[in-house]
Amino acid sequence: MLEQELIELADQMSIPQSAPPAFTMNRLSNTITLYRNSSKYLTGCRRPLLLMLPWFGAKPHAMERYRQIYYPYGYDILVVECSIKHFLWPHSGMSYALQVMELLQREPFASYPLVIHAFSLGGFLFAEMMVASRNVPSSSNIKSRIVGQIFDSLVLGSVDQMAKGVSQMTAPPLLQPILKRIVVFWLLSGYINSQHQAAINTFKYHPCPAPILVFYSKDDPLSDYMEVEAMLHNWQKKGIRAFGKSWDISRHAGHLRQHPQEYQSTLQNFLSSLGPYHLPSKL
Repeated sequence: MLEQELIELADQMSIPQSAPPAFTMNRLSNTITLYRNSSKYLTGCRRPLLLMLPWFGAKPHAMERYRQIYYPYGYDILVVECSIKHFLWPHSGMSYALQVMELLQREPFASYPLVIHAFSLGGFLFAEMMVASRNVPSSSNIKSRIVGQIFDSLVLGSVDQMAKGVSQMTAPPLLQPILKRIVVFWLLSGYINSQHQAAINTFKYHPCPAPILVFYSKDDPLSDYMEVEAMLHNWQKKGIRAFGKSWDISRHAGHLRQHPQEYQSTLQNFLSSLGPYHLPSKL
């Protein structure tokens, strides 16, 4: 039903051809890269900026497959890579989130409407950004600039699941059980646990009201699909246009590779349903 609603909304808009336009790459730091788009697809409205938050350890060629989907829409793309330390040390994660938000409030980015596409632990970085938007007055306007949100393979569930995810991302198979136990102990420590819960609760219960699309699978060992669906339902009750695309069998942060046609068509329909990108007049 939700997918059909997406299709009907997208039918009212045109989907651009998929041939990628020329772009220029500008490395802003060791972890932040800007891809400038030369497409002239959008006219009469401000060019959108895609804030792409990859999964930990994502390779450039893997992320290029996702960028190719956005180029025809006229997006500039800001790729912000995250580190395991941003998850394990919340103070480091919050500091990094504030740096990203400060960058987004400087020119040339300050006038951009924003679309978010976060993968796996990249979703935790976005959650930290939402905490900052609530607690740091200078960051509060970021939320009002967001016009669409896409989340792929969120690490969501018990501490055991989050620890399993960290161990699988950072250690060879033989060392994963040992590292998992260490991470469980670390995540359950008072300060770390309270900071994580604050970020997760903000993400779940105080979301940005822009339309949301979530990709997930029911066999993902790093994400509890029942929690994902409960979160989607909660967002819908708040009046947010929130959609889910799930598979019974897929791979964590690998849905595009395993289900390319379904993934691309769902994402394209969602992007087209967002319509023209105009910021609120107060901005």
